Amino acid sequence: MAHSYNFAIFMIVSLLPISFTLTSVKVDLIDEICSKTVIKDVCYYALREDPRSKGANPEVLMTIVIDLSQKNATFTCNLVSTLLKETIDPKLKTRYTLCLGNFNKASHILEKFPNLLKSKDYYGLSANASAAIREPSTCDDNFLEPPVEVPELREASDNLRGLIDVILVLVGFL
Repeated sequence: MAHSYNFAIFMIVSLLPISFTLTSVKVDLIDEICSKTVIKDVCYYALREDPRSKGANPEVLMTIVIDLSQKNATFTCNLVSTLLKETIDPKLKTRYTLCLGNFNKASHILEKFPNLLKSKDYYGLSANASAAIREPSTCDDNFLEPPVEVPELREASDNLRGLIDVILVLVGFL
């Protein structure tokens, strides 16, 4: 009888860790990251749509977001250049010129990111991301009074800000 009692205790103790393993829920890294961002849709779209992100670690996710941020900044610079060429309104010309400066500055800051990541300079990544994220907002602030910002520029600005926010969040996972 004592032998059967000891066997039962042994089995319970042995199986307890397995039951915890089976009942614990593995948190998805992308969900964890995106839940901490301001513009969650941008985060989810950026990380879920890229095939490289499946099963990726934070460093690979950072590489993806840096790449997307750089492409978005280039796209936005081109968009602002086009808007500047097409407008005849002097107020808009001034605002687009200022915005072009903002997005060029953001683009130049983002150029540093691959090397900062490679050298594991996470403080440098964070500091530069904090500087870069202000640039789209500064552009948007130019349009607080009419004439208003065109929706395409606002969307591009929001997307860049959202991507840089993902970088700021991801730094905490590295």
